[in-house]
Amino acid sequence: MLKNQGYQFELLYPENLFDDLLAGQGQQSLLALENILANSVDAIVLLPESPGSFSELGAFSNNKKLVNKLICITNHRYKNKRSFLNYGPNRLIKASNSGKVSYLDYEHLNCPKQGPKIFRMISDSITKIIKQYPVDKSVTNILEAENFILPCIYLIEDIDFNSLKALLKLATNQDDVMSDIATRSALTKLQTTRMITKNTDGYNITKSGEIYVLSIFKLHRLDLIRVELLNFKNRKKSSINYDRMSKRTFSELYFEKLGISTG
Repeated sequence: MLKNQGYQFELLYPENLFDDLLAGQGQQSLLALENILANSVDAIVLLPESPGSFSELGAFSNNKKLVNKLICITNHRYKNKRSFLNYGPNRLIKASNSGKVSYLDYEHLNCPKQGPKIFRMISDSITKIIKQYPVDKSVTNILEAENFILPCIYLIEDIDFNSLKALLKLATNQDDVMSDIATRSALTKLQTTRMITKNTDGYNITKSGEIYVLSIFKLHRLDLIRVELLNFKNRKKSSINYDRMSKRTFSELYFEKLGISTG
């Protein structure tokens, strides 16, 4: 998380975000996931200085959605060079509606005096992109799925992947593939930030994850739902009473997924 002069940004790296999806043979490629990125992030900031970043810049600038969200910070040393990057990707970004190409002395990146100026330049570009291409911040956004998954894990002990995926699918009306991608991505991030742990039975929330959930949701409301779930799980003759819970809660989705009739 970056904060500066009233601005706040969360930095995400695609290869970390989609770690589980990229692993192993026959899995998704990073390029195959670029449209998901385009619909999920506010902006993509690239500093082309390595073969990997050159490839990303070339691929992303050719994507009609992503090119409008690209902010390319190019080394000013090569501003007037005859190169593929200048004649290809950079021209595509400049011709887009909101993409931005800026030239910067890379030696200034670690300069304290230049830091605020660089940050402000990037912030202004992001603001322009957000105004033209606002992103849906509901749980249908893959980057927001964790805000649904984490409370589910808080409410349901040892919940497994398939149950979490089914709950997210019910909540978002996404297809099976998108629900799978969003669930895996959310779980990867939550485990990386140590909000949850995984054991042989399923996923459980950590103390830091619990503190975060309770800081966002009303404790009383969550407790009512959790008590209902525990009663149903531990008492064979227990029934579900929705008068004690809010309408269309996580538990309702859970029981709907299991095909359990409630009164």
